[in-house]
Amino acid sequence: MGNQVYSKSEYIIVQVSRGFIIINRRKKFFEGHTHIKTFKTAKYLVDLAIHNSMPYHLSPYLLTSLTRITENESYKQKILELITNKKNRGMRRYRRSA
Repeated sequence: MGNQVYSKSEYIIVQVSRGFIIINRRKKFFEGHTHIKTFKTAKYLVDLAIHNSMPYHLSPYLLTSLTRITENESYKQKILELITNKKNRGMRRYRRSA
């Protein structure tokens, strides 16, 4: 694995060849890590997880990453609902009038 480049609370960010890995040290590795392309985004996700902030503007991929690293189950459920809503919103079909 790569070198640790950041640490805050129970989270560490490790640089790897294709980006960064966020690891929650309180969870088992396979349950509590996620891969992120940029360091800035990785730090942002760590801050969101620490403060349990709702990030309505993030993509479903980044929201899923957030659910992997958080330990707060109610926060995780809110994010999963947000993911579902975003996916359902994208599946709407509009009827054209004849």
